[in-house]
Amino acid sequence: MNTHLSGTRKFGLFFAVAFLALQAAPAPAADSGSGTFVGADRGKPFTVIFKDVYAFRAEDKYDKAERVTVVLLSELPLDKKAITAALKKERSWGALKGSYEHLIKRPFATLNIDQEGNIKEFYLSKGNYNLDRGKSDVKVNTAKRVEGRWSYDGKLFDETIKIDLRFATDLADVGPPVKN
Repeated sequence: MNTHLSGTRKFGLFFAVAFLALQAAPAPAADSGSGTFVGADRGKPFTVIFKDVYAFRAEDKYDKAERVTVVLLSELPLDKKAITAALKKERSWGALKGSYEHLIKRPFATLNIDQEGNIKEFYLSKGNYNLDRGKSDVKVNTAKRVEGRWSYDGKLFDETIKIDLRFATDLADVGPPVKN
């Protein structure tokens, strides 16, 4: 016997199961970039706290046949649409540090990650730090997304520095890899 009440129960059971299934489904990965740099610039201590992230593909600086993922971390919010448009137009990462530098407020940091997930280079605009060592844990480095962590704790130019960066973001579609 199919009464109105038994139909309502089945309908309610359907929604309960659907709701539980949605709760168990993983949420889409969110973009996040965070971390800190604690160091000194000419003997003056400073700290940078990164809050935003952007990533894209570029040629390797030293081997143009190789590709790297460039992860850009910023202390201030990034205008990602404007950065993507500038990269598509200029076809060069250097343009963002030159003609379009207003798009990236200082200080900012970049990580160049090779195809195997190794950090090839870290650059910090304040103090002009440039490192090719540290501890990396890159979990995802595909044509569409990059996720991981990089840290360094040690001395550089007689200054003690501590860096701990975390990043997870989709790669911007800038077309073919840009010049680095």
